[in-house]
Amino acid sequence: MAGYQRFVAYVYEYRKGKKDGSSGYVRVEARDRKCRVEVHLRCVGLEPGSRCRVYGFVRQEGLMDGILIGSCVTGRERIECALETDTGDIGGMGKSLQELGGLLLISDAGGFWGTEWDDQPIRPENFREWKKKETESRKETEKIGTEYQKAAEKKGREREEKEEENQKDGTLPEVQENQKESDRIMTVEEIQEDVLKTSETGNSYQAPGPHPPEPPRLGQPSPHPPEPPRPGQPSPHPPEPPRPGQPSPHPPELPRPGQPSPHPPKPSRPEPSRPLPGIPCDDPFNDGYFTDCRKIRPSDCSALCRKNGCFCSNRFVMYGYQNFGHLLLCRNPRGQYILGVPGGYSQQERFMANMFGFPYFKECPDIHIPGGKGGYWYCFINI
Repeated sequence: MAGYQRFVAYVYEYRKGKKDGSSGYVRVEARDRKCRVEVHLRCVGLEPGSRCRVYGFVRQEGLMDGILIGSCVTGRERIECALETDTGDIGGMGKSLQELGGLLLISDAGGFWGTEWDDQPIRPENFREWKKKETESRKETEKIGTEYQKAAEKKGREREEKEEENQKDGTLPEVQENQKESDRIMTVEEIQEDVLKTSETGNSYQAPGPHPPEPPRLGQPSPHPPEPPRPGQPSPHPPEPPRPGQPSPHPPELPRPGQPSPHPPKPSRPEPSRPLPGIPCDDPFNDGYFTDCRKIRPSDCSALCRKNGCFCSNRFVMYGYQNFGHLLLCRNPRGQYILGVPGGYSQQERFMANMFGFPYFKECPDIHIPGGKGGYWYCFINI
């Protein structure tokens, strides 16, 4: 059947950037302009209720640009869903099914699965999501250009019709020229010049000498403005000084003895209203930047704030806790709290940390990584 294509591809899970065992398969069926993708995966230890996004990817400049096809919610140890898109315009990004190199599945809990049919390896650290901003901005520019062209053509037709009416009515050429001038769109420079001419109505007085008088206000010319005093000379009409024993009519606002300053410094960030969990510890970085350091567990995150409950099931957090036995809670000089996950620094680790919401890294001598740098990947949290 013309325009019909169907195939099955096996899907593999990727752990720590490396290909692991098979988790299931995807069935892709393309009929005319309709492409249907069915996902059937079995994943041991997968928690239910997590969002899983399905991407088709194209390879560009050594990277895998992911086109979002759709998303689903994971079940208990399984991912089952069916998604549909346009065969010739996958995800609305202008790429066809034949241009895809494979499919990727990424869950909010940190799972990464992939399948390829272009015989090139999948490297999770080379994945990036292809946003629709560029495509939408290009379409918007084309739309604006089309609307502008239509408006210009409409303006031209109206002008031609007006000229024809003037010729029929016997309107003088001078009047026609004035009408054309009134219809002309003024430039920014012409508008500024017109405003200056309007603001300079009347004969404003210009005193001789290198010290011209203060210009009059708009629409109110002053025929004889007072000459300002020269530098180092007193004003010809100085204000009357205060009498002895009387305060100045405009004294500077100074705080009185025993009273606070009229501009007190901003109060520092309030301390948390409840005691913090965990065990207090010394500054692991030995530079004094972070204070109030504590070693905590993943279950303590939800006790700090409900918004932090997502860290309890974060796979990156659990991985760091299982390897080093603790997480780090600290406060910076601005009073902001950070949650640190112990680990090593590498390009692969940086990719995983960013994907799970930990974009910052600080080296620590207490975290020992053979042949590499150890420290904490951290992010800001609510307390």
